[in-house]
Amino acid sequence: MWKVYAAAIVVGLAGCASVAPSDSTRVSPEWSAYRAQVLSERDHGKLSALAAQGKIEERYREIYGVDPTMEGAFAFGTKLYEEADVGDIPMDEADRLARARIDDALAHRESSVPLYVFPPEASD
Repeated sequence: MWKVYAAAIVVGLAGCASVAPSDSTRVSPEWSAYRAQVLSERDHGKLSALAAQGKIEERYREIYGVDPTMEGAFAFGTKLYEEADVGDIPMDEADRLARARIDDALAHRESSVPLYVFPPEASD
């Protein structure tokens, strides 16, 4: 009998794993295009790395709201760019690490099951 239950669980989990993520977890093409545009402006010297990071972060919040995983990635990137501005680390290294952290957070966003998040006023 336990084999029947185990098989049912395996089939159920396989079915859940094959379901595509909902639209609420996918990364918006609008945000991806905006990010690429801002990074291009930064690469052409129109924006500093820190200003570009701020614009990308602001646009992300406008589209998705506050996302704790992305907030951490943006804070990490901001700190790296600040360190690069004062010369503690090379700018290309800071950029590589910051982009990788954001890309990891985006991958986490796309692969994770959306959970209910209590609004900030509920924590009072």
